[in-house]
Amino acid sequence: MFEPVNIFDICSSFEVDVQFVSINMEGMYLDVEGMAKKRIVLSNLRPFPRRIFTCAHELGHHIFGHGTKVDGLIEEGVTDSVYDSDEELVDGFAGAFLMPIAGIEAEFTKRKWNMKAATPTQFFTISSVFGVGYSTLVTHCKANRLITVTQSITLLKQSPAKILQSLMGEKVNLSHFKLLDTAASLNSVDLEVGNYLFLPPTKTVEGTHLELYKKTACGNAYVTNHSGVTRAVCSLTGKSFFIRIQNAGYIGFSEYRHLEDKIKCYE
Repeated sequence: MFEPVNIFDICSSFEVDVQFVSINMEGMYLDVEGMAKKRIVLSNLRPFPRRIFTCAHELGHHIFGHGTKVDGLIEEGVTDSVYDSDEELVDGFAGAFLMPIAGIEAEFTKRKWNMKAATPTQFFTISSVFGVGYSTLVTHCKANRLITVTQSITLLKQSPAKILQSLMGEKVNLSHFKLLDTAASLNSVDLEVGNYLFLPPTKTVEGTHLELYKKTACGNAYVTNHSGVTRAVCSLTGKSFFIRIQNAGYIGFSEYRHLEDKIKCYE
């Protein structure tokens, strides 16, 4: 009940299409008469974790029956809709749905990490498990009083880029990355071509979709090199999870995002 979810799979279960477009915005929810299905439109120009939260935000508009909504760029302070009670409601829904408090506490507890003294790397690991951004998780924990304001300020001084460089021990091409440890229990992980994935040495990656980049103290760092679906298998338990990779800048519907022949679907 409090386990991590894949928001794109959830939208599919609600029979809501998710479409990626190359438009400079956050996203929109379309409830248009005559359209076969309700639709969520996301910008592929936004950071990967941001798209996850925006998708959950737009799904909230669907669930609460708000009708068509358009959300502009939040960071730039340019929005196409007033931040009213509807927006506040779906923001709260997205946070609770993607990052349930009980789930966050459980992930820290099973690793025997003290959340109130957790390091940036530990928080990034948990954000990777829930598929959300590092700063999004930190801010969510602060808002729900799981950590103090002072701790959140300290944590937010570290960006994902700084954490990545620290893990690699060298300067690398900056890209989205996920850090999974032996305690992570997921059915699937979504990435883009060019992203990094840190896995424990006990995890073996099948196929040629990922290439070993470097062995680090936090696990083997892989880089994704082409789209498609593959698996990572634990050599100790035999348990596995899927790694689903889409092309960077993918345009089309989410259900086709992992196809290896770069299919684009607009209609």
